[in-house]
Amino acid sequence: MTTTARILNPQAVVSTYGDFPSLRGARLTEARFKEGEPRLLVKLVTGQKPKSPPRRWPKDYDQVYLELSFIGIRGMRFEQWAHDNIVDTFDFEDVGESVVVRVKCLSGTELAFLCDWINIESITHGYLGTP
Repeated sequence: MTTTARILNPQAVVSTYGDFPSLRGARLTEARFKEGEPRLLVKLVTGQKPKSPPRRWPKDYDQVYLELSFIGIRGMRFEQWAHDNIVDTFDFEDVGESVVVRVKCLSGTELAFLCDWINIESITHGYLGTP
């Protein structure tokens, strides 16, 4: 994954992971479209623990929940939503004033689109099996 300059609040991830984490092996659990900007909100669950988790996180967590929103999406391609969407590749590429985002899952699910901005909505700890 290439870090992009189009992330509005990179410190949310950089302060815990050191850089944007590889999302390979993460589970894509939700994709929600919102009109307006337009915006796509995705939720992912990964077992990749951060280098420096916040002190308030318990020591025994086993999952990290990451919620990202992509603002000003266009040129969307979305194929084959499945039951178990394990990420194989999750790539960002800066192209002028936009970002090309490509997500491919082992299940055949694919997302590809352009967006203007990426926002880290939340990053939090959790336990296997929690929502």
